[in-house]
Amino acid sequence: MKEDLLKQLLESVLGRSKSARGGDEAVFTCPSCNHHKKKLTFNLLSQKFQCWVCGYKGHRAYQLLKKSNAPGSTFNILKEIDQQYNFKKQTKQKVDTNTLQLPKEVIPIISSSAILSKHALHYLDQRGITKQDVVKYNLHYCENGPLRNMVVVPSYDKDGFLNYYVGRSFDKNAYIKHKLASSTKDIIGFEMYINWDLPIILCEGAFDAMAIKRNVVPLFGKKISTSLMKKIIKSNVKKIYLALDEDALKDAFNHAKTFMSYGKRVYLIEMEGKDPSELGFKKFTKLLHKAIKLTTSSLMKKRMALL
Repeated sequence: MKEDLLKQLLESVLGRSKSARGGDEAVFTCPSCNHHKKKLTFNLLSQKFQCWVCGYKGHRAYQLLKKSNAPGSTFNILKEIDQQYNFKKQTKQKVDTNTLQLPKEVIPIISSSAILSKHALHYLDQRGITKQDVVKYNLHYCENGPLRNMVVVPSYDKDGFLNYYVGRSFDKNAYIKHKLASSTKDIIGFEMYINWDLPIILCEGAFDAMAIKRNVVPLFGKKISTSLMKKIIKSNVKKIYLALDEDALKDAFNHAKTFMSYGKRVYLIEMEGKDPSELGFKKFTKLLHKAIKLTTSSLMKKRMALL
């Protein structure tokens, strides 16, 4: 099979891998950060990969082999595999947000009495997520399948349709700590809960958003999606608060000038090297009240400092 050939080729350069996600993914040592544990997942079907430690990612096996300083003969073999099995014509199908569904294996946490659901609730409690949050955000967990031993957090659009979901492992020994829906990320996270007439807060993850609680959009990553960008510009939102780490701020600062040109006021929340879920609601709220309003001059200095 083509997946087996590709896996063998990568293992000849990166060393032996571990299987994940039912065999569709292989987990390697990352050639970028060389973390002592295998933390780079490679999808054998789409060829997309990402390291869950340093964030190094790409969408072709060629990029990974080049980063690993693979010998020239390896690229010739990769070319043969691509030509034989037509990898390059495989494209990721964009899923209509109205038809996206949660994996069939997931179970609502609040309606389950299974022992594993108790482990999920304990994990959430340690993260500062209350039972009220479990109900509000319709949190699930999974006992089998690709999201096994994970809390599953759904995101819904303005009409209540599922537009994305993320899985976060509550197994401390898991190799893969989180998984993302295999659909487009050009969405607005938690859109169903947003009031576009009030100030909004942008954060990275679902648990960060739950900790912040009020009118917050999780990016599910480091980038502001095109859909979110357009919505902010067209909306009545006057104030935008950035609760992001340094890597995510690089992208956000690139958009901040655009927001400001449309009359929006952009504020930076300095979180003392922590994320909102670590800070908790009360401490985060105190920092929110101390947020720094960005000007054209201060924005330029902040951007330069991140270079």
